[in-house]
Amino acid sequence: MAQSSAANTAPRTRVARLRTRLRAWLELARISNLPTVLSNAIAGATIGACALALEKTAGGAGTVVWFGGFVSTAGPDGPQDPLSSPSIAFGVLAPLALPLFAYVGGMILNDAFDAEIDARERPTRPIPSGRVSRTSAFIIGFALLGIAIALACTTGLPLVIGATALLVAAIVIYDRFHAKSVVSTLLLAACRALASLIPMLAFAHGDVEALVRRGAFILPIALAAWTLGLSLLARNEIALRDADASRADAAAQPCPKCWHLMVEKSLESCPECGHRSTDVERRSVARTRADLRAGYRNLVPIGAVLALLAAFFTAHVALLNRGRGAGDTLAAGNPGAAIVVAIILALVAVRAAQILRREPARTPDAIGMLIACLALIDAMALATGGHWLAALVCLALFALTRRWQRAIAGS
Repeated sequence: MAQSSAANTAPRTRVARLRTRLRAWLELARISNLPTVLSNAIAGATIGACALALEKTAGGAGTVVWFGGFVSTAGPDGPQDPLSSPSIAFGVLAPLALPLFAYVGGMILNDAFDAEIDARERPTRPIPSGRVSRTSAFIIGFALLGIAIALACTTGLPLVIGATALLVAAIVIYDRFHAKSVVSTLLLAACRALASLIPMLAFAHGDVEALVRRGAFILPIALAAWTLGLSLLARNEIALRDADASRADAAAQPCPKCWHLMVEKSLESCPECGHRSTDVERRSVARTRADLRAGYRNLVPIGAVLALLAAFFTAHVALLNRGRGAGDTLAAGNPGAAIVVAIILALVAVRAAQILRREPARTPDAIGMLIACLALIDAMALATGGHWLAALVCLALFALTRRWQRAIAGS
C-alpha cells in the first residue's frame, strides 16, 4: 500500500516541478505583454500590404479587393497577392513571428543582465530566487535573438535583415546598460517601433518609398512615442512619489479666501487678506488645488489620444488619395469605429493615471495597463484605415494582455 502511494505521488511531484519551472520562464519572459507585440506586427503587416497594393494599382493598373480590411490585388495577369513570397510559410509567418522571438529573448536577457540588481531589490524574480539559472537565461535569450535574425534572412529582403539586426543590437544594448542612463528609454521606444516596422517592410516587399508616400510610418512613430512616455513614467514614478510625500509635510497651506500661501501654519489670519481660518480648512483648500492639478493631468493622455487619432486620419488620407486614378474605388475607413477605439484608449489611459496618483501600491498594474494600450493604438490605426477585421484582432489581443497580466505581472 505504501509503495502504491509513493508511486502515485512521484508523477504529481514531477508535474508540480514542471509547472514551477514553466511559470518561472514565463515570468522571466514577461509573457503577459507578448500579445501587444503580436498586435504591433499584425498592424504593421496589414498597413504595409495595403500600401504596396495601392502603389501597384495606382492609376488603374489593377483593382484592390478588400475583405475585412485585408487586401489583395488583381491585375491584367490575374490575382497578385502582396503578401506572397517564394515560400508562403516564411513570407507570411516569419515577419510576424520575428518580433515575438526578439521580444521574449530580450526580456530573458534583461533579467540575466540585471541578476545582481534583482538579488538586492527583487529577490523573488526567477533568477535570484534560484528557479532559473543565469547561464540558462543567457543561452536561451541569445538563442531566441538568433532565431529572429534567421527568420529575417528567410525573407530575402536586405532592409528587413538590416532592421532586424538593428532591433537585436538595440535589445542587447538596452538590456546591458538601461540601469545606467535614462537615455536607454530611447532604445526601448525604438524596439517597439521596429516590432511593427519590420513586418511592415516585409509585407511591402521593402518598398520604402511606397510606405513614405502612403503615410505608413505614422504607426511605428506613434508606438515609439507612447512607449517612450510610459517608460519615462515608469522610471520616475517612485522618485516623484517620494518627492511629493516629502514636500507635503513642509508645504505652505493656502488661505481659503485669497489662496495666499501661509508659510507659518500657526497663523490664524491671512497676512494678505486678513481672513481667519483653521489648519484643517487650509488643508481642504490644498486638496482642492491638488484635485484641479490632477484634472489637468488627466487631459494629457486624452490629448495624446486625440493627437494619435488626428495623425492616423491624416495618414489614411495619404494612404488612399496619393497617386489614385479618377476611376479608382476603394472602401473608405470607418471614422466611427476609430473614434470608439480612441475613446476606449483614452479611458484606459486616464484610469492608469488615476491609479498612479491615488493608489501608489498598484503602480505596476497601471504601467501594465499603459503597455496593453499599445494594442489599442494598433486597433485605432487599423480602424482608421478600414481594416476592421485586423482591428478586432488587436482589440482581442488587448483583452488577452490584460487577462494575462492578472496572472503574470507585465511590469
